Amino acid sequence: MNIVITGGHSGIGFKLTKKLLSEGHQIGLIVRSEKRKAETQQLFSTKDKLYIFVADLSQRDEIASVAEEIQSSFSYLDGIFNNAGVLLEKLYFSDYGNELQLEINAISPYLLTKALLPLLEKSENPFVVSTATGTLEKKKSLDISAFKKPENFTKLTGSYMDSKLTMVTLMNHLSKQHTNIRFVSVNPGAIKTKMTSGKGMPFWLKPIRNLLFKLPAEGAANLYKGAFNEGLKGKGVYVSGGKVRNMEVSITDKQITELFK
Repeated sequence: MNIVITGGHSGIGFKLTKKLLSEGHQIGLIVRSEKRKAETQQLFSTKDKLYIFVADLSQRDEIASVAEEIQSSFSYLDGIFNNAGVLLEKLYFSDYGNELQLEINAISPYLLTKALLPLLEKSENPFVVSTATGTLEKKKSLDISAFKKPENFTKLTGSYMDSKLTMVTLMNHLSKQHTNIRFVSVNPGAIKTKMTSGKGMPFWLKPIRNLLFKLPAEGAANLYKGAFNEGLKGKGVYVSGGKVRNMEVSITDKQITELFK
């Protein structure tokens, strides 16, 4: 299979990339910089099936450029893992005026997936697996204007959750338009990664993280199941705790237009 992965150089994505390479798949990794590309090349012993592309996913022109590079390198794609993401400690804005987590965690995977749809359409059984988070099924509303420019910032449960909710609804929206592609959003679980040990984690959660969070291999296994469990079919699926959860919230065409204003 030909598979593209974002965030595949560390943590969950690294374990996932190693597993997929060991199975003989051709992998295209998207990393943020030339420096990271050089570092990433040293991480994998299997290099003949590994392609590394460079793009800052907070920059929409770079997303468009890397999509063109991927189209030049692969004649088709069987899958995409939208795994890259950020968990920030305070309010930052993207170059497009949006809260930065929303830009990177929701808008970027949506734009990348849309750009690569022509390659996915050439596969017999394509999938798009996106890394979500837990409890999104409990959300009751989607307020795009507030998500873009929040008045207050709360670590983890605020803009980060809003960004992941937006991402899942965007992927579910794409699933209605491209019914031959399996769109699955997966909560990988509470995992020990650089992100969950960083400044974006509330201080009170860090002792719990150190004691109870699982290793990255378990998160990678959950993403893998999302891709290769063909029983997960339908117009967009959200999996958390190993179970399919019903999402109450969806995104409208009008809200998508608002997202890109």
